[in-house]
Formats: sequence, structure tokens, C-alpha cells
Amino acid sequence: MKGHLLKAAEGGNAEAQFNLAVICENGWIDSRYVVEGDRREAMRWLNAAAEQGLPRAQIKLAEIYAGESHKPENSVKACGWYLLAVAGLNGIHRQNAQSAYQHISDRLTPAQTAKAKRFAEEWTEKARTARRVNVRA
Repeated sequence: MKGHLLKAAEGGNAEAQFNLAVICENGWIDSRYVVEGDRREAMRWLNAAAEQGLPRAQIKLAEIYAGESHKPENSVKACGWYLLAVAGLNGIHRQNAQSAYQHISDRLTPAQTAKAKRFAEEWTEKARTARRVNVRA
């Protein structure tokens, strides 16, 4: 199973990238035995899926960065990814992401909050530009 998932992830499938990230993070192998997780590999695949706009991956990245709040830059990254995820979610998932964003952003300075918003705005503009280029191609 992991071989097919890896092939799809390498081919750019965001859902496969997300699922592979979860497998890497949790250390699952095909035989269903748990081994030590590979955080670096998990982050690689999460970033790939999040960069494609997959809200689940964006939330997962935000949660990871939020869990490392002892590094102020990670709180800024968490807020940025939560803001992006909120744009692609509805209902309770959107509310949960907004609540998580609010919880973290309350502890940021105005400059840090502005940086998180700028990250989200720049990412969104980059994604729009990429979509326009792909539509023309």
C-alpha cells in the first residue's frame, strides 16, 4: 500500500502527500506495526500538500508549529497556516481553525500578527497567480 501512496504523492497528489505524512509521522509500516516516526519526512510531505492548498495539511502544519510555541517564529507560522486553512474550510472545522488561530494570535505582538497575515496574503496571491498560469497553459 505504501508503494502506491508514495507513487501518488511523488506525482503531486495532495491527498496522498497528506496521508503519507501521517504515516511517516506515526511510524506505521505495511505490516501495521509501529516503528519510530520520521518527522523530517512527515514535514516534507505535509508542506507539499499544504502548498497545494489542502486545508487538512495546512491545519496539521499549524498544529505542529503551535506545539513548538517556545520558538516565537513557530507561533507566527502556525497562525499563517491557520489563516490559510480557514479560507478553505466550512462549518465546525472552520470554527475550530479560527479558534485555534485566535488562541495563538492573542499571545503574539502586533508585528508578529502582521507577519502571519502577510504570509497568508502572499501565499494566497502566489496560488492565484499559479492558477492563472495553469489555466492559460
